[in-house]
Amino acid sequence: MRVNETSAPRVTWTELFYDLIIAASMLFLYGSLATHLTWGEFFWLSSIALIVFGIWLSTTLIYNRLPNDGTGRRLLVIAQMVAIVFAVASMERSDRVDGDVGLVALGGALFLLSFMWFQVARQSSMAGKSDRIPAFAALVGGIFLITSAVLPDWINQAQVLAGGLIAFVPLFVLYLPLIVANLDLDMRHLSERLGQLTLIMLGETFLEMAVIFTKGAEPRMFGVLIVLAILVLIWWQYFTYVGTRPVRETSARIDVYLLGHALLVVGLGSAALSLTEIALAVGEQLSLPLIAGMLGISLAGTYGGMALVVVSTPAPAKVLLPLLMAALCFLVLSALLRFVFTIDELVTGLLMTLVALVTLVVTAVSCRGSVGRSQVS
Repeated sequence: MRVNETSAPRVTWTELFYDLIIAASMLFLYGSLATHLTWGEFFWLSSIALIVFGIWLSTTLIYNRLPNDGTGRRLLVIAQMVAIVFAVASMERSDRVDGDVGLVALGGALFLLSFMWFQVARQSSMAGKSDRIPAFAALVGGIFLITSAVLPDWINQAQVLAGGLIAFVPLFVLYLPLIVANLDLDMRHLSERLGQLTLIMLGETFLEMAVIFTKGAEPRMFGVLIVLAILVLIWWQYFTYVGTRPVRETSARIDVYLLGHALLVVGLGSAALSLTEIALAVGEQLSLPLIAGMLGISLAGTYGGMALVVVSTPAPAKVLLPLLMAALCFLVLSALLRFVFTIDELVTGLLMTLVALVTLVVTAVSCRGSVGRSQVS
């Protein structure tokens, strides 16, 4: 497969700005948990976050297929950003992205995505115009989300899941195998974009605490250091032992690689509220067992996502086992802190930090020498 690795990065400034807005939208999305802290809301918002990630990924593949930073594409991307921000901002007036506002806006973002794909298909030279596959998928998915406005509220969640599956499953199952077979995927550009989004998610998670601090929350200095330590450990793990590994050159492995990043990004987004609760003493204290449980689930998703990314690479065993063990430890901690023990936020964060630290140390020891050999080669 041609992994079209050009000598210079070709990520545009529009793409970088788009990444910033998407990362901020995901963190904003989970902000409603502060007033509606339930497991149902947590998983509902995670499903919305996956749709937002799917829109981001599909837009990234558009830039991957046909690099273009002209005025027309910029305006379409900006319009898409407005629709996504409007969707997540609707939570300020509702306990969730409701069918009359947020889902309609998300459907509009899918319509814009569909139009962008039809433009790619019109300019593409691929036989059979396979670029129409994601175009029609996004169009039908957008119809599903918009029609939820005229359906009863109880069916909205099923409508969202159906629309999301219709919009993005064909991208993985039908479209990616075709562009891989036609040697038409720039893997360097794709991995660069995924790494940038991960880095921005880590940075904006810490930035969110600064924003809340300006609104009168009192910082816990030890808690701030704990949160910083967790983010640094995840950053080190990803950019040293996970994100820098070469991807196996098959469509199935690339699917796993992308799904792993979806889980990683959503895990980071969903962890933001719990990490903020550890670092800051806010006016209204949230339920500690729920916060601890959600943080464990989020970090388990983050490390599970990194494990999936590693699965898509050659010789994954040395890195994979520590990541899987970490994900399992976070799940066990989530269950224990949710149902068995009640400890304060700082101890909860300290336990999570120790798991992340041990994981990084074990990975470093197991990979000792391999990084140096790869650099020499």
